[in-house]
Amino acid sequence: MTTIVDVTTLSIVLNGYFEDSSFITGAQPTNDDFEVFNALPHAPSADKHPHLARWYKTIANTEAPAKCEHPACGCEVIKSNDKPEQENENKDEDEDFDLFGSDDEDSEAEEIKAKIVADYKAKKAQKGPLPAAKTTVVYHVKPWDIDTDLDELETKIRGIQMDGLVWGQVAKRTHVAFGIHRLEIYNVVEDEKVSVEDIVELIEGFVDHVQSVDIALMSKI
Repeated sequence: MTTIVDVTTLSIVLNGYFEDSSFITGAQPTNDDFEVFNALPHAPSADKHPHLARWYKTIANTEAPAKCEHPACGCEVIKSNDKPEQENENKDEDEDFDLFGSDDEDSEAEEIKAKIVADYKAKKAQKGPLPAAKTTVVYHVKPWDIDTDLDELETKIRGIQMDGLVWGQVAKRTHVAFGIHRLEIYNVVEDEKVSVEDIVELIEGFVDHVQSVDIALMSKI
């Protein structure tokens, strides 16, 4: 059967693989590199996949052997410097394509692809999970009048607790007008666990103290 692989998925896997590897196998280009190179429909984006783009450029400037060394193949390999650089430049990266050519090459191609994916997963596992995305949020909380106890209001706000939410240690009182001061307080939230809108609603729920709540700043960490 023919191996069909999504270009975008393959590019992500290859980019991760070449982050720590110069070539498919070993320290020099081999037929494995040229097999994968010739299967790619166009040059990868250096912005999206910098490691894959580096490898692609290296192979593009390296002359391939005249014949594959794989016993199951026996076909001529297209030399990299004969590959049109602009060919298929505007092809949709999401299209499917035949990664390794004819059915006769499927077995060996599957081994190469399996090795790339396995090595990529192993390296990714060694690095551990990525840190959670977090955001610092500054709130301006305006009380009803000059008689509102801001210390009591701050205590109530800090009483809002949930997984992924950490309140900053410092809060400010800033004069607004006519002797009224607003409370400026901040927290750090994990984006996947905490909704900033929910926190605003909870602060506004202190109706005896709070007239309004504004988000003064949101900054990704």
